[in-house]
Order: sequence, then C-alpha cells, then structure tokens
Amino acid sequence: MQPTIETAVAHRPEAPSPAASGITSEAPPAQPIIEIEHVNLLYGDKQALFDISVVCKANAVTAFIGPSGCGKSTLLRCLNRMNDLIDGVRLEGSIRIHGQDIYEKGVDVPQIRKRFGMVFQKSNPFPKSVFENVVYGLRIQGIANRAVLEEACERSLRSAALWDEVKDRLDESALGFSGGQMQRICIARAIAVEPEILLLDEPCSALDPIATSNVEELIFTLK
Repeated sequence: MQPTIETAVAHRPEAPSPAASGITSEAPPAQPIIEIEHVNLLYGDKQALFDISVVCKANAVTAFIGPSGCGKSTLLRCLNRMNDLIDGVRLEGSIRIHGQDIYEKGVDVPQIRKRFGMVFQKSNPFPKSVFENVVYGLRIQGIANRAVLEEACERSLRSAALWDEVKDRLDESALGFSGGQMQRICIARAIAVEPEILLLDEPCSALDPIATSNVEELIFTLK
C-alpha cells in the first residue's frame, strides 16, 4: 500500500548578499525554522499525538509519512493552531517558529496563522469566482490595486498548472470546476500571499498524474 504524504515547505528568509556581508559565496547550512519538541495532543481523553519531536529547516521540504489515522493531519494543524478551534483539545510540549513558542501565553494567534499557507486533502474553494478565490488573501491584507491582484492571480494559477485551463473563465464560480481543478485553485490561493511556510495535507490525492507532477515541481521550486 502506498503511504500517504503530507508536506510542509519552508521558505528561505531574506539574507544580505555575500558581497555586502563579507562572507564567502558558499551557502550556509539551512537553519531550523520549525522546532517541535515532545508534543502530545489530546482530544479530551483520547490521545492523538505521542511525544513528537521534529526539526524542519528553511529551504527544505519535510514529508510526514504514515498510515491513515496516525496523526499526520493533526500534527500539521498544530503548526498553525487550527486545533484550537476544536473543543477539548490539549497540547503538551512546545512548537517554535524561528525560536518563538507559538503556544506561549500572549501570542497573537492571527499573526501566527498569517505566516502559513494551508491546502487540505479535500478541495474547499469559496463560493466566489476563480479570480476572487485566488486573490482572497491579498484582499484581506488590504491590497486593492487591480493590476497587482491580476498579476498575482496569473502567477499563482500558472504555478498551480491551471492558468491555461481557466484564463478565459476567471469570472466563473470556482465551484463549477472539476475536483482536480478546484484543488489547484486552492493551491493557487494558498501561494498567492507568498506565505513563509506552506502546509499541504495530501494535496494531490484528487489530481491526475500530470497535475500531480506539476504540483510536485512547484513544491521543489518554492524550496
């Protein structure tokens, strides 16, 4: 049986050029961007995660592989604190992003979530046009310039291997497309805001081999 794969992609933080900093041209080793230490998670009396410790580095693709129900999606949702929305959840241990414990008291949770893009196994486009789906996050950030939104929409749809299929249908509802197309719209929506970290929960499960290959190529391009 083929194992399921879920992927977290960490983007490289901006760095000064070698000439400006006086360092050699050899790339430094990737630094940890996500540090998970001894994490346990319980839904009421039922424990879902058991003593998980993982380090994810910048410029890297990290895959969580295992059988259905082993806690992969639960762990991903811990990273952007989506499990907070479920009653009775309790997390033990620490999760740090760039050294900051995202579960410590007083953390601005919305700001934490802004650093992540997320694509789920089941496509979940909004009941809006293709264009408005893709640029939704940018509008939330206050970007209203039409030219900027159009450029971001095209760039993101091209990256998701969907532009040629929908470029003449941008004003149509995203709910009227095939399952694979809706999933790629969701991928385009996630990358349009250029998140620092991208979480993908089996994003290719509804895609054909060609679209899957394009998404895999996108993942490695992002890293």
